[in-house]
Amino acid sequence: MQLPEYYRNYKLDDFQQQAIVELLKGNSVLVSAPTGVGKTLIADYLIDQAIAKGDRIIYTAPIKALSNQKFKEFKTLHGPERVGIVTGDVVINPEAEITLMTTEIFRNILHQDIQRLEGVSHIVFDELHYLSDEERGTVWEESIIFMPSEMRLLGLSATIPNALELAGWIKEIKGHEVKVIVKKDRVVPLEHFIFEKHLGAATLKEIVKYRQGLEQKGMLAGLDKRKWESTHLDLIKHVSKTKGLPCLYFVFSRRLCELKAEELGYHRSFLSEAESRQAEEVCDRLIAEYGIGSLKTVVKACELLAKGIGYHHAGLLPALKEIVEVLFGMGLVKVMYATETFAVGINYPVKTVCFDSPSKFDGITFRPMTNLEYFQMAGRAGRRGIDPKGTVYILADLRGLRPEEFPSMDQEEIEPLKSQFNLTYNSVLNLNRNHDTEEITRILNQNFATYQARNDKKYFEQQLAREAQQLNQLSAGLCLERDNPQCPLIYFKLRQKLKKKQRRARFIKGRARAGITAEINELVKYLQEIKPAACSPERQQECSEQLQEWAELNQRVSLLQERTARIITSGRFNSDLQMKTEILEDLDYLKDGELLPRGEFAAQIYTQELLVTELYFSGYFHELDRDQLNAVMVAIDYEPRKGEFYPKNLPFNIKPIKTIIRNLIYRYGVDERDARFHPSVSNLAYLWSKGISFPDLLKEAGSIQEGDIVQAFRRGIDIMRQIRAACAGQDQIFATKLKECMDAMDRDLIKVNL
Repeated sequence: MQLPEYYRNYKLDDFQQQAIVELLKGNSVLVSAPTGVGKTLIADYLIDQAIAKGDRIIYTAPIKALSNQKFKEFKTLHGPERVGIVTGDVVINPEAEITLMTTEIFRNILHQDIQRLEGVSHIVFDELHYLSDEERGTVWEESIIFMPSEMRLLGLSATIPNALELAGWIKEIKGHEVKVIVKKDRVVPLEHFIFEKHLGAATLKEIVKYRQGLEQKGMLAGLDKRKWESTHLDLIKHVSKTKGLPCLYFVFSRRLCELKAEELGYHRSFLSEAESRQAEEVCDRLIAEYGIGSLKTVVKACELLAKGIGYHHAGLLPALKEIVEVLFGMGLVKVMYATETFAVGINYPVKTVCFDSPSKFDGITFRPMTNLEYFQMAGRAGRRGIDPKGTVYILADLRGLRPEEFPSMDQEEIEPLKSQFNLTYNSVLNLNRNHDTEEITRILNQNFATYQARNDKKYFEQQLAREAQQLNQLSAGLCLERDNPQCPLIYFKLRQKLKKKQRRARFIKGRARAGITAEINELVKYLQEIKPAACSPERQQECSEQLQEWAELNQRVSLLQERTARIITSGRFNSDLQMKTEILEDLDYLKDGELLPRGEFAAQIYTQELLVTELYFSGYFHELDRDQLNAVMVAIDYEPRKGEFYPKNLPFNIKPIKTIIRNLIYRYGVDERDARFHPSVSNLAYLWSKGISFPDLLKEAGSIQEGDIVQAFRRGIDIMRQIRAACAGQDQIFATKLKECMDAMDRDLIKVNL
């Protein structure tokens, strides 16, 4: 099959051509390749071909920001009439030839309205390695399990070592060929360093050796912070001096992103006067467009942007994020401090990537970065066609250096994807809604976790067979007298035992002495009756080594037998299904596999489905006015950040909510994570619903960041959209009320601007 050498002015690499050929043959394709090598160009080609044939394409992304970005990009390329988007935030042209959506939305469509996918030939899963994400990986698995058999997928992933295993699973459950295209090398190679201000760019071994030398000389005594601490300023100075700008500097803390940017701004400006004026003009234009000129956070950020310094994290106002991204894309941000979210799919390559620490906060605790996380972020270094190489640094702290926390800089050591499949109550309800008992059993054995378990069991069984055979062969060659006391080795052990008892007897007094003396006399008499075999020292040494080898091998075989027996390859989730089914039956959601009214409602709710359903059926929602209802909705599933507390004087009665949550947890056994409610932003939502302006709202926000407010409000709108769809058939009055609530919230800076 002949393909053009160039596409959109890009020369297609071999891996891109291979992937396109397989897609055009009608196969599904997984592309495993480093960040920044051009994976999305394959999706672009596929989309062009689908449009030419009159097919539809769905493009899923792990985060709404990436869906929004691709929506804008595809509108420019293909025209707004051909592109649609469906997320929790917005629905535009949902039946378009190219439809962008989050993976969660695609999964929900599969459960609720699979007919909407008629005419869709392919689905693109961008960032497919999210399948290994602890919280959200299940969504990717369910999406693949339930997608129509005639649909083909294109999975784009960062480098993963077990792409063939993933493809094998998809082929098994979908019944068609799944080809794997692996690209290991980068067009722009990476150089990896650890940075310490006294050594400069070094290897981890050099840093460790240097620290050991300082400790031996006593030079680290007292740990003089100013003398020995390397800071981001030292690293940026080095990067700038070595002509390594623009630089993306990852900091795993929102607050520190801003503080470090401000600190750098006190010392440096990276733009010429002309560039600074250009940055100010862009800021002024977009600030006027969004009407955010009065916000202090915007003024502060734009002052830094005029110096070529930016910061980017989830707590920023979306409009401010866009200003930062526009300037970054124009090359006017030379140093960008960012959290991990900036690395997800957003195509902004730089010359250098820096890490403030080898550890990151994962929402619960600080832990070392995985190798996959490291390479996903490090892969932004090196601009294709501009830089001969990309450079990556991790900042080292001599005072608390822990070498084991640093990721491997060998791409071959990236962790394999591991299934994170788990059953939600919504999944259980939809399984019962759409499938009979026999089908549910079959489906629950189709997940990647079960497939991996079967592979693991097969691997360990093969290893066990090999080692058991070796053990049998070794056993056959052992001396037949090895267990008899005449064996010199056994005889020697008995003599050692006697000497040990004799030494102990010297210190024992009273009645116990008589007992141990009797044991000694008995052992002496026994040894006198034994005539050890006349084995040479060489023979004894040979026997000893054989017995040691046999003991070690026997222990490995025992462990393998135990490990193999523990691996469950069928019905892994039966107990979880049974437990959740019983809870749903106790709650009157389910009876004999049939959904009751509560169950029908909850099957259409994908966020805190039990809590939302109980609040709805208790009549609590109906008692609230528009503004109170908005205040409640933003608290459902809200995860407070450190330092956020229950506000005083809530605009609604929280007692009924607490009662429902207590019942779910303590009466029915629901996990606390499935009944989450925190009203940190409820008072703000109440004021916003009443019409307050955003600048005035921020005066009441305290430490809650603008971006968190926007996200919470949009999450509340999304939950109301789900409830409205679930109740529209039988409760039109409340559905109309929800529309009024959504309209009150979905305005000004909260409204998604696409």
